[in-house]
Amino acid sequence: MDARTIRALVGTSEDPELILRREYRSTAAEVRDACTAPERLARWFGVVAGDPSGVGSEFTVQLDGESRARGRVLQCDADALSVSWSVDGEPASILTAEWTDTANGGAELTLRHRLAGRDDIVTAGGGWDDALSALDQVLSGRADDGVASAARAADGGVWRTFVAHPLELARTIDAERSRVWNAIASADGLQTWWWRHWHDVSIVADVRVGGIYRIAAPAAGIVVEGRYLAVEPFERLAFEWRWIDDDGPSADEAVEFRLTDDGAGTRLVVRHTGPWADGSPAESYRQGWEFTLGELAAVLAG
Repeated sequence: MDARTIRALVGTSEDPELILRREYRSTAAEVRDACTAPERLARWFGVVAGDPSGVGSEFTVQLDGESRARGRVLQCDADALSVSWSVDGEPASILTAEWTDTANGGAELTLRHRLAGRDDIVTAGGGWDDALSALDQVLSGRADDGVASAARAADGGVWRTFVAHPLELARTIDAERSRVWNAIASADGLQTWWWRHWHDVSIVADVRVGGIYRIAAPAAGIVVEGRYLAVEPFERLAFEWRWIDDDGPSADEAVEFRLTDDGAGTRLVVRHTGPWADGSPAESYRQGWEFTLGELAAVLAG
């Protein structure tokens, strides 16, 4: 897999969301045009009938010799396109593409696909991996007319491992949801409980979609960092999880917190996913999360 593509699986098993982020040697305006102009979409994605650039308009995409998608434009802005999306009559899902210029002179495309169910994760994830690679070929001038059909040849690849070994655990915390949210969704709040058994922990948290967080414990040689993927106050917080230690950084992992009322307290569900070949990483993380959530519960109870 191309290291420039960062993948995440968030949401729940019943309501999963795929997120892919990739940088291109291009501009955001060029990426936008490649994602909305029918004649350009045909070069890397599929043959479009209709207009995918006006809110409310409907269109179809011939993905290959057999599959056809239908869509309706829900949002079309300078920096984002959101559509309803159904392939071969399957239940509709929501697909969103966002593009922005980067500080290094390139462009970044973030693709979010909120699926109708878990059965489509492998097929959709593999297809988007190949489609984003095909887009790279088009933007770099390395593509030929066969790119669009080649983009549909994925077998799911790494996405199969995301589905195989997710970690999920829950804890009821003796505090109102607003207090739990403030503890997990701000640098000051995190500082009160995250790795509090170490004296040198530093925390940065820009809590907004696309914002960066970084939690470092220099003496222990551990860093956790990434971008926020979803921020829904008092309900849901999702973020990339890049664990860095002497063995190097992890890849394509994500964590999601979900909060609901539980009597006078709050039920906090943590879901952690990654491209794990077996269940060992999930069990190792389980121990860490149980300890960490215990610290959160203890601080808020006090």
